[in-house]
Amino acid sequence: MEKNYGMYFAYFFQALIALNAVYAFLIGEYRAMFTAVLMFAMTVIPYVIARRMHIRLPSFVFFLIALALWFHTAGYIQGYYVTFYPYYDKIAHLVSGTAVALIGFLGVIFVDKYLKMTLQPIFIVFFTIIFGVALGAFWEMYEFLVDIFFGGSLAGPMQNSLNDTMLDMMFVLAGSIIVAVMGVLWFRHHRKEEITAGTTM
Repeated sequence: MEKNYGMYFAYFFQALIALNAVYAFLIGEYRAMFTAVLMFAMTVIPYVIARRMHIRLPSFVFFLIALALWFHTAGYIQGYYVTFYPYYDKIAHLVSGTAVALIGFLGVIFVDKYLKMTLQPIFIVFFTIIFGVALGAFWEMYEFLVDIFFGGSLAGPMQNSLNDTMLDMMFVLAGSIIVAVMGVLWFRHHRKEEITAGTTM
């Protein structure tokens, strides 16, 4: 993993997540602190996987993951979900949708290599969109269940209305389409094998 600007941005947002954990601890919000610590741990997992599997992921993958998790952490702990509603929530879903779709895009390429599936680029692009939207749908189900059984999250109800839920899904879809379009443009000048050229079987 090269230490370029993308990696430095990733480290920056990881540090912000850690600072949110410290802030939550200082104000006695231990549940929020646990959430921030969990989010920070999730930003570290891609580094561990990449190193163990000898995978050279683009630095912006780590940056997007850290950015998406910071959005959710700060939204809860700093109250941005409430203060800047509904705009903050929609941007968070757009960023998260982009990050998840990108993970799906890279993930299916690695699976294609290891299982020798010889998938066509058009399939990979459509899978990227479906993967992003599917994960977005599972997240909305999670929010629904949290509201039903716990009365909401640290920032209050996670789903305010059907319109709010559908807008969230649309922003996730938009993020997935952005990644898919980037994938189409990338495939015009590259082969999928180039992404996994640095991996070991």
